[in-house]
Amino acid sequence: MTGFGQGECATSSKRYVCELQSVNHRYLDVRARLPKRLSALELQILKTLQGRFARGRFDVTVLEELTGEQSCTLRLNRPLAHAYLDAAKTLQSELGLTGEVTLELLLSRSDLFDLEGEESGAGDADWVAVRTALEGAMNAVVEMRREEGKALEADLLGHLDLVEATLATIVARAPEVVQSYKNRLELRLQRLLEGKSVDPGRLEQEVAILAERSDIAEETTRVTSHLRQFRDLIQQQGPHGRRMEFLLQEMQREVNTIGAKANDAKTSHDVITLKSILEQLREQVQNVE
Repeated sequence: MTGFGQGECATSSKRYVCELQSVNHRYLDVRARLPKRLSALELQILKTLQGRFARGRFDVTVLEELTGEQSCTLRLNRPLAHAYLDAAKTLQSELGLTGEVTLELLLSRSDLFDLEGEESGAGDADWVAVRTALEGAMNAVVEMRREEGKALEADLLGHLDLVEATLATIVARAPEVVQSYKNRLELRLQRLLEGKSVDPGRLEQEVAILAERSDIAEETTRVTSHLRQFRDLIQQQGPHGRRMEFLLQEMQREVNTIGAKANDAKTSHDVITLKSILEQLREQVQNVE
C-alpha cells in the first residue's frame, strides 16, 4: 500500500523532522536519508520499521534543525578539498579529458564541511527524539493505509464474488457438456453406420469415459475452499499478503486444470474469464501487507 506521513520532535536546541513514504513492494525494503551526524541511527530506524510493517518499500528522510541559541561555525576541510582538486586534474590529464573543475563541483562534496560546536555523533537523546518523530510519521502512514485498505477490501471481495459466480456457471454446465457430447457421438456413429442401430452399451461406455476425464469436482471443491480461506484472511488482522498470493497461485493452478479438461467452447470461455479475474486479484494483492 502507498502512504505518506510526517512526524517531528523538538528539544531545547533542535527540531527533528521525519518524513516517511511507502509504496507497494513484495518484501520490506527500507531506504533512509539522514544527516551525516545521525547516520549511526539507520539500523535502529530499520528495526523500528520492521517491528511495525511487513511489506512495502519505505523511504525515510530525517532532517535536523537548530532552534536554540547554540552557535556553530562551518569548518572547511582544506586538505581534502585540495586532494579532490589534484585528483580531478590528474585524472583529466591521464585520460585527455576536457572541462574544468569548478567551485560548484567541489561544493557538492558534503564531506568537505563540518560544523564546529555540534556533537560529533548521534547520542541517546538524538535517538529518543528521532524515534518520536518516526513514530508520528508511522502513525500517519498507518492511518492512510487503513483508509486505502477499506476500499481495497471491497474490491477484493467483489472480485472473489465474480470468481465464485463464474465457477458456479462452469459447474452448472458440466452435465450439459456430457449430454451434448453423447448426442454428437451418437449422431456421428449413425452416420458412419449408415443408419444402422448403435450399440447402447458401447455408447454409454464412451460417454462414461469422457465424463470421467472431464470431471472437475475435485478442482472446483479446492477452488471453493481457497475462496473461503481468502475471505477469512480479509477479515483477520495482521499481514496476510503472502498467504493470499499463495492461495491465488493455487486457484490459478486448479483453473488451469479445469481448462485442460474442458471439452466445450463456452466452458473454455468461462475459464479465460476466471484467469482474468484471478490476475486482477493478484495485482491487487500486491497492495496488501
